[in-house]
Amino acid sequence: MREIPIPAHEEERAKKRRTLRRTVRFLGVLTVASAGLAIACLLGVFVAAIVAEFNRGAATLCYYLAAGFGGGAVLFALLAVLFGKLSARLDLRLTDYCERCDGEDSFYVGEGTLATFCEDRLRLHGEEGDREIFIPYSEIRVFSVCTRILPREKGKWSVVLEIPRRYIEKEWAVSKDDPPALVQTDAKDRLFHTLEKYGIEALGEHMPSDMPSGKKFKPQKKCYLPDRKKRRRALITGGLGLALIAAGVPIAILFNMTAGIVLGVFGAFFLARSSISFVRARGMLAAYGEGIYWRETERRESVFLKWEEVERIQRGEHKGFPILTVHCPYGDYHFPDVGDMWAFLSEHYGEKCDA
Repeated sequence: MREIPIPAHEEERAKKRRTLRRTVRFLGVLTVASAGLAIACLLGVFVAAIVAEFNRGAATLCYYLAAGFGGGAVLFALLAVLFGKLSARLDLRLTDYCERCDGEDSFYVGEGTLATFCEDRLRLHGEEGDREIFIPYSEIRVFSVCTRILPREKGKWSVVLEIPRRYIEKEWAVSKDDPPALVQTDAKDRLFHTLEKYGIEALGEHMPSDMPSGKKFKPQKKCYLPDRKKRRRALITGGLGLALIAAGVPIAILFNMTAGIVLGVFGAFFLARSSISFVRARGMLAAYGEGIYWRETERRESVFLKWEEVERIQRGEHKGFPILTVHCPYGDYHFPDVGDMWAFLSEHYGEKCDA
């Protein structure tokens, strides 16, 4: 990431910060506007096609309009992607710029909250510096973490700071049994250089420079868990699709061909969509030679944990359902105990399993 130069005077820094923030907002507006225009163009294609069917005299003009709307939809969709990427990149550079304005050893750990590494302690403070918390390094643990939603090397790297909860919450609200608080910041070279400068070891998985980010892993064992609620909704949608197709056929034959075809197309769309949703409405717990993977029906909620970061796996129960608790140094994950996965893990990864 190319760093934004920091002006010498505070007024110039603040002015540049405001300019950058306005630019990020403007790019965000352009992204939304482009996406909206792409959708409007797609609707234009649909409307032009319908008009062409009902008004054969204007069919040629409507087809030209449909082609124009189709080209516009592609153009605006590409612009939405472009503006979105530019906005995301500039936002990352803006965040880094604001951190470095506070200090080369400062990093965001939340909305408007910065962590500054000092000689013998960590300083948590707001952007305006109105409240400060100092934590000795001896009471802090730092973890390098790669969050993966797919069973492959590629993931999002971050650094997690484990801090005693009493430092960030009121004393009367904290008990001895409460787990430590975890705060997260983006992993970047400047942060790792800072940790090295103050002699702080980053535990966990380290970011290799030659990592094959696209490498996929092969599963050893898969177990599935159907999502009954989502499958029920998919069946209802599929039933609606079949009803539209069934209604479209007699309407096309007896009354109006175009209207019947439109109903049939909508019905086929709902039926195809519901079929895909029905097949995908299931979770999956899988074991790999490199780790363990839980796949939710929503991809962004899935998680892949490498064996290097798994301390142990325990079998338990939650609200009457069997679960597997995967303990990692920075926190625990809870997965459904599906099929005979526990027996497989006990046989092949017995050193990780704790009954």
